[in-house]
Amino acid sequence: MSTPDLNAELHRRLHELAEKVATLHWDLGGLTYEMAIRDHFRLDVLVRKAAELQEADAELGEVERLVADADNGVGGQCRACGAPHSRGAAFCWRCGQPLMLQAHSSLVGAAVVPPGPAPAPAPAPTDPTLTFPAPDVPPLPAPGSRSADPR
Repeated sequence: MSTPDLNAELHRRLHELAEKVATLHWDLGGLTYEMAIRDHFRLDVLVRKAAELQEADAELGEVERLVADADNGVGGQCRACGAPHSRGAAFCWRCGQPLMLQAHSSLVGAAVVPPGPAPAPAPAPTDPTLTFPAPDVPPLPAPGSRSADPR
């Protein structure tokens, strides 16, 4: 499928989904109104219709992103469910599967080569004014021994 054909298909699908979402909004609103005036709400029916609207709205959003990205190139289709996705999408909007392939390191199982010899350390300064005397601190008593100081 060439790029002009793909763009035309995306625009056709965009208009089709926009119409479907608008109709589902009207249907859900009308259904809710009818249930309200009869004071008899069927939550299972409302939830099912809302889920249908949510799915169509999610697909519409993705197709809108695809149309906006059409100038820069289209991402493709989900390998799991075939839903279209825009460039840079990490997960499928329909099934939630990751769209990016996991990169596998080519170094797995490769022989480990130890590094070469370490460079010689720099010589210590010989200027006596740069050395500091050790503090005059008494050593700690050995573990398990009692000190003469009762603190």
